[in-house]
Amino acid sequence: MSATKDMLEIIQGKVHFYLTVGSVPAIEVILKDKEIVADIKNPLLAIELGVMHLLKGGKGKSGSSLLKQIKGSGYRIKVKYKMLEMEL
Repeated sequence: MSATKDMLEIIQGKVHFYLTVGSVPAIEVILKDKEIVADIKNPLLAIELGVMHLLKGGKGKSGSSLLKQIKGSGYRIKVKYKMLEMEL
């Protein structure tokens, strides 16, 4: 069993947090059951977070392999902005 899957099973339904740039919320992340929802609160700041991650080189696993591992564990990942919602 992978460490990522173990961690998600321990915290599922218990986590709700914001990713911020400075003190302004960019993305709200909610884990409920087997679903992870990234609700974009400020699209420009969300893009800035993504660019910062790319410029740092994204330490550890690549985003795509982590995404595959999470989805392979049976989780659904959704990105939401206002009325728009997309499953990855």
